[in-house]
Amino acid sequence: MFSDLLLLAPALFVFILVLLFKRRKPKSGSVRPPRADVRPVEEQGPPENAIVVDGSNVMHWGGDASAPVLSLVLRSLENAGYAPIVFFDASVGYQLGDRYFDELRMAQLTGIAKERICIVHKGVVADEMILSFARDHGLRIVTNDQFRDWRVQFPIAAKKGQLVKGTFREGAVVWRGKL
Repeated sequence: MFSDLLLLAPALFVFILVLLFKRRKPKSGSVRPPRADVRPVEEQGPPENAIVVDGSNVMHWGGDASAPVLSLVLRSLENAGYAPIVFFDASVGYQLGDRYFDELRMAQLTGIAKERICIVHKGVVADEMILSFARDHGLRIVTNDQFRDWRVQFPIAAKKGQLVKGTFREGAVVWRGKL
């Protein structure tokens, strides 16, 4: 009987270790995996004046990736009465800095509430999330992307007026067509 317990002891020890490590919470300041959705917005639905922003596209409107350009575009949308919901590829921090940026960091850079920012998981295509969210909520999208590869799955990408285009020129946001 005692020998049977000795045989089970290592397995029991490993089981207890697994339980302990599974319950550990990440240390404060550690990098957490990015979200692939916008839970706070989803819980109550997007505001009536919401507009989806392809943040990874818009931050290049002035050329190289730029948080100030992105911020000016977002201010322009807010001044026009919109509540931007901004989606980013997981690599946004490496394009704007030298490390992963979470929603809080992007909120600080852009002045947009972190609840209206979504950084998709590494390996997830932000375009699909943008189009899906816009379709599900009947929202327009601010981007210069044509989404040609997604038009069969998301016919809204080809719908006239669905994609709001613009550029950043001489220190100002210039909208192409109707905002």
